[in-house]
Amino acid sequence: MKIRLDLFAKEAVLFFFTLAIGIYSAYRYSLETAVKTERQLHFSPGDILFSIIFLSLFFIIFTRFKKAAKYSFRIFLILLIFFGAQAVLGVVFGPPLDNLLSLAILLLYLFMPNILVQDIAVAFAIGGISSVFGISIMPGIAAVLLVALSVYDIVAVYKTKHMIALAKEMVSSGAIFGFIIPADWKDFFFSRHEAHVGERFMILGSGDVGLPLILSASVATTSLSDAVVVALFSIAGLFVTHLLFVTQEGKRRPMAALPPIATMTVIGYLVTILF
Repeated sequence: MKIRLDLFAKEAVLFFFTLAIGIYSAYRYSLETAVKTERQLHFSPGDILFSIIFLSLFFIIFTRFKKAAKYSFRIFLILLIFFGAQAVLGVVFGPPLDNLLSLAILLLYLFMPNILVQDIAVAFAIGGISSVFGISIMPGIAAVLLVALSVYDIVAVYKTKHMIALAKEMVSSGAIFGFIIPADWKDFFFSRHEAHVGERFMILGSGDVGLPLILSASVATTSLSDAVVVALFSIAGLFVTHLLFVTQEGKRRPMAALPPIATMTVIGYLVTILF
């Protein structure tokens, strides 16, 4: 069995860091609010199906307009970084320090374009946004959403392939909403603008981290220890994804990373319910 522990270590560090700040944010927020009993968002199976169809059509149409997509991706990522960082830092620091630190992270992303800064900024974006979303829904709904989007990921990558097209558009626009994983540790200081995916770099998409975090964050509002268990199972799922990726025959192709991660995350959630 082929295992690239050096590559997996980089993925795992970024994955763990994002889960940690997201779970901590959700837990701290739950201590300060009535989130345990009052969830703001409610999704039915029909709502989930409609959302998946809507997102599919949106992405397919959006990638047809390359010039608009280029600037929209950049603006979207900038907003996510600022508000995600604010959601994480807001539970630790009060205003205006949380806003100043969030702005500092954003400025570092804009004016220090190496891969390390990119990955840290994206970790705050994913951690903050996912924690806010996670505390707004019940864990059971988060689990159903995770399963549904795993099926969607398989279709979008292997059948319609529009997720691959979307990823290419993000890379070409310079607004990569995901982690850039270099082959060598020293390449974390390489410019993100010159990092060509498929050569010395690979991408771990934001959804592959953020969606499992939504379930962990939702669980964190009632039990921090259970949220940690769910997160550990998510990391185990990341390892399964890593094995599937590095053992591909011939040229490595884009793959749907979410299903193995989601499967292990949901198993972790079931373990917390049963035991």
